[in-house]
Amino acid sequence: MKKIITGFVLSLTLLYAGISFAQCSDAGVCIIGSKHRKNEKPRSSLSFEYSVGSSGKSDFYTGSYTVHEFKLGAEFVFSDKFSLTAVLPAMSVIYSDPNLLTKNGLADATVLAAYTLPTGKLKNISFEGGLKLATSGIDPDKFAYFNAQGTNDLILGVDYNYSFFNISGGAQIPLNKYDRNGVTFKRGADVLFRAGYQRKADDLFVRFELLAVKRLSKSELTLIPGSIYEEPESDFFQMNIMGGMFYYFSNDVSAGLNAYLPMLNRNDNSDGTRRSFTIAAKFNYSFNL
Repeated sequence: MKKIITGFVLSLTLLYAGISFAQCSDAGVCIIGSKHRKNEKPRSSLSFEYSVGSSGKSDFYTGSYTVHEFKLGAEFVFSDKFSLTAVLPAMSVIYSDPNLLTKNGLADATVLAAYTLPTGKLKNISFEGGLKLATSGIDPDKFAYFNAQGTNDLILGVDYNYSFFNISGGAQIPLNKYDRNGVTFKRGADVLFRAGYQRKADDLFVRFELLAVKRLSKSELTLIPGSIYEEPESDFFQMNIMGGMFYYFSNDVSAGLNAYLPMLNRNDNSDGTRRSFTIAAKFNYSFNL
């Protein structure tokens, strides 16, 4: 009976997610709390991640499209307390409209430092801070429609781990606005909340999370000097569930899958972060400095 109820609930969840169009902000804030640190000795790592996501239904801006993203990541652990993470993504944006050409290039990089303190047995708290950097070169005339938005942003957050559970909160604050050839784009800050449950049994690590992001103000677009257009629904609230598993082939090598599904319907896609789904595969190699 429990299996039937569980299957029914999962089916309804997937059905609902299939008609929703939100997704975790791809602009950088969701790096907060993405690494949950237990009290075992942390290790440095190199990673490669591939993800595919769909924007869902067509919209006024670009129609529907599929995003393929490749991320090179590195985490350098300098001590039990201090670490530095860097992520450099590249994207390929493929439109459903055959008249629109595929766009390829680097997206915005992220650099994040973490200071972790033990607070008891199987408990710790991490203070995290860093930058999202405007390294993107993808079709700059359509800057607002992709997750690489051409701005430098401050990222701040805190991540608390207790046994099998984690709670995180953070913010992403734009330090400048996009400005190119008289066209400007200014978006509000994002705040993030995430809560999760994770277990490791032998060589298998399983994780479930709820992620919520709220943009604090509407985006402003200027196409003609002195004329500011405010995007009507760009101060969105989005909520997503994530499920994933990682398998440890050895102490050094691991790989896994994550799936992200939206739980709220969102029509605005002026910043390109709307997704009807995202699936990601990741390979990780750990080492000691």
